[in-house]
Amino acid sequence: MKKFLSVLLPVLIVLGCCIGAFAVSDGLTAANNGDKTLQFNADGTFKILMFNDTQDVGKNGNPKMTDFLKKAIDTEKPDLVVFAGDQLSDVYTLPSAEDYAIAVDNILKPLEDRGIPFLATLGNHDHDRASVLSEAEMYKLYDRYEMNYATENGPDPFTFNVEVKTHDGSATAFNIYMMDSNNHAPEGGYAGITAEQLAWYNNTSAALKAANGGNVVPSMNFQHIPVKEIYNLFKECEWNTEGAIYSRRDGKWYVLDETKIVNDGGRLGEAPCSENFDHITGQYQAWLANGDIMGAFFGHDHVNSYWGITDDGIKMGYNGGSGFRSYGDGGYRSVRVFEFNEDDVTNYTTRLIFHDDLMEEKAGFVFADYVSPALLTKVMKVVYFLFGWAIKMFKK
Repeated sequence: MKKFLSVLLPVLIVLGCCIGAFAVSDGLTAANNGDKTLQFNADGTFKILMFNDTQDVGKNGNPKMTDFLKKAIDTEKPDLVVFAGDQLSDVYTLPSAEDYAIAVDNILKPLEDRGIPFLATLGNHDHDRASVLSEAEMYKLYDRYEMNYATENGPDPFTFNVEVKTHDGSATAFNIYMMDSNNHAPEGGYAGITAEQLAWYNNTSAALKAANGGNVVPSMNFQHIPVKEIYNLFKECEWNTEGAIYSRRDGKWYVLDETKIVNDGGRLGEAPCSENFDHITGQYQAWLANGDIMGAFFGHDHVNSYWGITDDGIKMGYNGGSGFRSYGDGGYRSVRVFEFNEDDVTNYTTRLIFHDDLMEEKAGFVFADYVSPALLTKVMKVVYFLFGWAIKMFKK
């Protein structure tokens, strides 16, 4: 539905053309890129801003997005910005390499000008443009900037980890995984991470633990497409339950499980468009086995910004879309803030900054918002109102 609603002529590209150039590491990865080291401030604080689905492109980029980004970073003064994919718009036809470069420049130049480090991974729509630029060529656009703190230590250019050191640089306080969640699965839906990426994560997690005296290193995971276990934050319901959403993944209705959701103003607008239910990546299970992931946050579903804690104790959730060229949640387009204290990194706080709470110029009317995947739930409510009795009989 996401593709159908937002792209007229989708192009499915076979990925991985550059993967062979990157070997899976089976040792401890580097903590920095050259002399670039992330570390806590002298007062023991560290702040991350998360952007995703900026979906800009070329000379026709929407200045509301870049104004929002600039205002957010000037207000919050983060120590790091992470981009969780879909930096390139899906509704821009026939983009050139120059268009992609401009889109990247629009979000990275403000950080470069202010000396703010950034990390970035890819989303499915970035992968849709592989016919224009390979992953390696895309990475070169990001790496033109001095403030790119990616380590290039993973199995592909946009899968890597970066350690955050204590304020005196003597130890690793926590770790950040940036994971490229790829594009489509052969059986439909989205593929999630590959076996090679999973092996790299397991090896890296083990190496960090070994270097930390046998203790796991608390880690944040940022990627574009959510794992299927995001549905652990939901409970199944009837179609006419207040707040119910329809999932095309399995044809069921869901509401958020309020016993698992942390109320920070986050919103639910569409069913999670996660990795395919039948495509087993093992990523979530690896998080549990390794015991290091203290938070996993996603983009992709532009009108979702909630987060919660699964029964397994994994904190998972979203930042809502940050861009204006594709659909979003009106003035609730957002940036997610993470604040860490060096003395207790696992008890970090997170909050949302909504566009219309920050900006003098409000979001206003955005046509794409009215053709979002959230429309599916509205359509299916009408269908169930008229034919729900027949659907129930058919399912029996």
